[in-house]
Amino acid sequence: MSVESPHFKTMVLDGGILLAGFDYRGKSANVLNADSVTGWQAIVEQAQSTDAVTAVVLVSLKEGIFCAGADLEQVHEAQRKQTLDSIDRLVTTVHGLFDAMARSRKPFVAAMEGACLGGGLELALACHARIASSHPKTCFALPEVRLGILPGFGGTLRLPRLVGLPAALEMITTGKTIYPRQALRMNLIDGMVASIPSRDRTLETVQREALVQAAIAKARALCANPDSPPRLRAGQRFLAMPGIRALVCGYTRRLVNKRARGFYPAPLRAIDAVQKGMRKGILDGAGQIEKPRLLELMGGSVSAHLIGLFLNGETLKRGVKSLSMAPSSVGVLGAGLMGGQIARLLAEKDIAVALRDVSGGVLAKAVGRIHDAQAPQLRQRVILPSEMRYRMMRIVPTLAMKDMARVPLVIEAVSEKLDVKRAVLGEFEKIARPDAIFATNTSSYTVADIAAQAVHRERCVGLHFFNPVAKLQLVEIVRAPFTSEPALATACAVAKRLGKFPLVVNDGPGFLVNRILSRYLAEAVILVSEGVSIRRIDAVAKTFGMAIDSGRPMGPLELLDLIGLQVARHVLTSLTVLGSRVEHREELLQSMLPPGRAALTFWRGGKENPETVEVIRRCRRTHPEGDGAVSDDMLQKRLFLPMLDEAVRCLSDRIVEQPWQIDFALIHGIGFPAFRGGLLTWGRQTWTPPQIAEELESLSATYGARFEPCPSLAGGSWC
Repeated sequence: MSVESPHFKTMVLDGGILLAGFDYRGKSANVLNADSVTGWQAIVEQAQSTDAVTAVVLVSLKEGIFCAGADLEQVHEAQRKQTLDSIDRLVTTVHGLFDAMARSRKPFVAAMEGACLGGGLELALACHARIASSHPKTCFALPEVRLGILPGFGGTLRLPRLVGLPAALEMITTGKTIYPRQALRMNLIDGMVASIPSRDRTLETVQREALVQAAIAKARALCANPDSPPRLRAGQRFLAMPGIRALVCGYTRRLVNKRARGFYPAPLRAIDAVQKGMRKGILDGAGQIEKPRLLELMGGSVSAHLIGLFLNGETLKRGVKSLSMAPSSVGVLGAGLMGGQIARLLAEKDIAVALRDVSGGVLAKAVGRIHDAQAPQLRQRVILPSEMRYRMMRIVPTLAMKDMARVPLVIEAVSEKLDVKRAVLGEFEKIARPDAIFATNTSSYTVADIAAQAVHRERCVGLHFFNPVAKLQLVEIVRAPFTSEPALATACAVAKRLGKFPLVVNDGPGFLVNRILSRYLAEAVILVSEGVSIRRIDAVAKTFGMAIDSGRPMGPLELLDLIGLQVARHVLTSLTVLGSRVEHREELLQSMLPPGRAALTFWRGGKENPETVEVIRRCRRTHPEGDGAVSDDMLQKRLFLPMLDEAVRCLSDRIVEQPWQIDFALIHGIGFPAFRGGLLTWGRQTWTPPQIAEELESLSATYGARFEPCPSLAGGSWC
């Protein structure tokens, strides 16, 4: 059998097993689009009509990925042109193709290694069996709701029939990632094998892998003894009964409404598709129920924003310079909150860590926190006890700077004091290898400030993580005027190795994210000092959608509590170098830092902290508009328009080059709501640039010079 396709390679093995290798030409990942679907369709049709073929085994010839799903670049282009005809045709074709596979008397088996996502998982679901590798990169997800859509290649119909309604709804409505051991327990896969992937990804080499051999054996077993369709367990069948099904779907809707707060329509449409689709056959349900909801969501602005953000993230990752690989060992200077989190993440990504601090007690606490942070993954069997031990063994705590002499890169995360950071840099340079790179995780000083007295300034770079390190995907890679290309490239490579988005920003006070964030936090403190309640300020921000994508909506005062008032005050004070627009209420913040006691918080036990309320009462200033209530609309303007102004100033100062970089950074760095497309996107979709300037001028006339608009804002060059 021979099928000409640029994206698939085939060969027939003994016993008539057709081995099909998916290798999308010109892309680093396999995707499903008109070209690849046409190629796979030809293979399926010829396999069906050729007597010499008894079964088909599908494997990826890409390293680390089975299939990434639909080609989102084509989807986004269709959204941009506001025509979804091509998507409609593709979905219809795929429905028919997958149905033909599922109904075939010749078994199809998916041999899955690496990420199997979205349409890629739906392709595997249409196979008669799925065998997965236990490789660390192997994972399964239907992440469509995170892109503002729902599974559109039959996933809302096949997954509930395979794993049961509750598990399917959880995967579909959250985009949750499932790992091989979990997948085996929930019946998502039929088998799991330990397999070492071939470096040379050809059909001749991959057929000898344990994974492919297991898939071939499964195909032969299915040929000899065709299995009956998989049956749900008794409990799963009970939960799929019509009356119970309505209760399960209703419960999931309540969870989704609590989490998404009406901002994201996709999870609710997905629940509707699952519930109604279970009343129909798969092909009819896919065409009549799943597809209309998919196309409706694709035509909306939320999906366009989310897919655009995803593609921007891929652009950042592709932009990492290939001249440098992430080092196999890294030093971390400082074992406090940030240093410990960074060390943990490095160890999880198979990088050896020398964790240094001047205090043995601090080191011991850091190692304890790192150990405890692994416990949830261990309980959920995402990792085995052996992997947890290996992770902990990768971290070597030390009190001696000399133990940093051999590492090619150190990440500085010591206390936020300029003299301490300079001293640590000087101490490191005395023992460092000639090419060693010094990366600072500072949040309030410039790289130029820290490296002012360095012997080798060219090897200094910023590597700014956000708290919590494990959850926030953005890392600012800070380039000072003297930072060398190798130092910059290595920092980017480390961030990418850690699974982060490496955004290169130019050096300056607050870099990008903290500089913009400072206007938001400072204004919240000013509003409090004017008598606006803590609860109301945070409620307005949460109603706007701040941090909703983290699963924990959060207002600016809650964020200040999370950051820590001492750190936040230090950052705000350091950013006064930007001018009077970074005004804050120093006397209020100082009063919330009583000598010899822990800093006061705005919230305590889910309620306004009465001690803080009393401090605010004593420090309260007269409201510029008198004692009358400020409208929620005015509160929103006062919180977010200064951020918009500062973002335009960052573009003018060339901290970054493109508006989309700001939108992306604030979504992934501070939780600006993704459904709005980002700060600048929200601004230009709400007002024209001259209108924004007028709004700020009006605020300035009432509240002071901190609202004076950037001169270039009204011109709209940032749009």
